[in-house]
Amino acid sequence: MIMSACVKTPEPIRFSILGDSYSSYEGYVHPDSNDVYPYHNIGLTGVEQMWWAQVADSTGWILERNNSFSGALMCNYDYVDYYGQYSFIHRMDDLGHPDVIFIFGATNDACAHDDDGPIVSLGDYIYSDWSEEQLCDFRPALAYLFDHLKARYPKAKLYFLLDMNLGTGGVTEARRAEFLSSIHRITHHYDVDCIDLTGIHKSQWHPNAEGHKDIANQVLDYITIEPV
Repeated sequence: MIMSACVKTPEPIRFSILGDSYSSYEGYVHPDSNDVYPYHNIGLTGVEQMWWAQVADSTGWILERNNSFSGALMCNYDYVDYYGQYSFIHRMDDLGHPDVIFIFGATNDACAHDDDGPIVSLGDYIYSDWSEEQLCDFRPALAYLFDHLKARYPKAKLYFLLDMNLGTGGVTEARRAEFLSSIHRITHHYDVDCIDLTGIHKSQWHPNAEGHKDIANQVLDYITIEPV
């Protein structure tokens, strides 16, 4: 008697991105009305050069949704009467049904400034009962983001991608260090993996083709060490 068994093939891992210009690419964002960065201006010739496309190619993972918006802040601070409505915490409900979520941001929060200096306040470490006013500050907004993502996508693995090597751009070493320590403290509080990116090649303050390869390689090194 021949016995047979049905073996179910594992479904491929699906990942979503909640990001800013570092992850946006024309024709590959959701919704398609999101602002994208003109990467062709700094030498990228195709979407396959983006960090996340390289990660997908190497892992076999499938992009579920890329909700990236160029210029967006984590927090709701409306520094030019435009970006507040497109903050990370305003877009975090629209990521589809991912197994993995990459959150790649905070650069704009650290860099945003006017003639008088930085304009985004770090705020306090607040982990519950956030007010609308507090969500205009970085620390409460980041905590709110993680708290909400874990509740809305309880089965998803979260990775926070962090680039605090911001060059000049009006960011002092003291402010850079404050953002770095704040992100480390809040990711630790929520048990979110933080991938500290280093040595990213850039043009016009954005990762160029080599820089996207730098990001992809560091992400792949990390998720190989810490598999989902």
